[in-house]
Amino acid sequence: MLKLVLLLGIIFTLNVISKEDEKIEYEGFEYSSLGLDIIQTDSTGVGLKVSIPLPGNLYVIAERRAEEIDFSEDSYERIISALRLGFHSGIGDILSSVSARGLKLDIKNIFDVYTELGIKTTSYDSNIVLFSEDDSKANVITGIRFGDSEGWEGRFFVDFSKDAEISIKQCPPGQVCTEELQYELDDETDRKFGAGILYNINKRSAVTIEMSTSKIFDTSLKIGYQLNF
Repeated sequence: MLKLVLLLGIIFTLNVISKEDEKIEYEGFEYSSLGLDIIQTDSTGVGLKVSIPLPGNLYVIAERRAEEIDFSEDSYERIISALRLGFHSGIGDILSSVSARGLKLDIKNIFDVYTELGIKTTSYDSNIVLFSEDDSKANVITGIRFGDSEGWEGRFFVDFSKDAEISIKQCPPGQVCTEELQYELDDETDRKFGAGILYNINKRSAVTIEMSTSKIFDTSLKIGYQLNF
């Protein structure tokens, strides 16, 4: 599936490059939006995301996602909430001060670089057994955005964060105990690699498609509608 994501990204990138004759000028990307997503993993979930610009090149993102997870013979609801502070800038602006032997480099803003730092909370709930836990961990996302801010856009990103998976608590040998469920954090930070495409229908609305892979969970496909403001 990762090969498919990369292939789609490469095809989209080549398509953008092939339109070089149109002389699309870089005008920067907007970081103010409200989005609603349908998320498909091993089941279907929904997500809500809002991005609000701050002074300078800063912005804040708040998102919440709910989905059903199948485990053993039962199903559980996983709710993920995140709050991150982001910074973005054109690659040309970042490297404009770079010089080699007194020669200043003139690099155009052909894409945006962004980094988001914050906290992600994961909770699991089940109506079958008494099982409800929460855990908060650091969340870091970094990537690039490219394309036409008034038409087709693309992006690649990496999501670094610890995630949670369900395990069955084993009864110690020689003891009689009832089976209860608990979840535990993976020992290593999960790395999600993703790619997305966005089409700006007009100045106020857009549709999005995003795919990402994970070391812990299934590959996810996200389809959404975005309101720009």
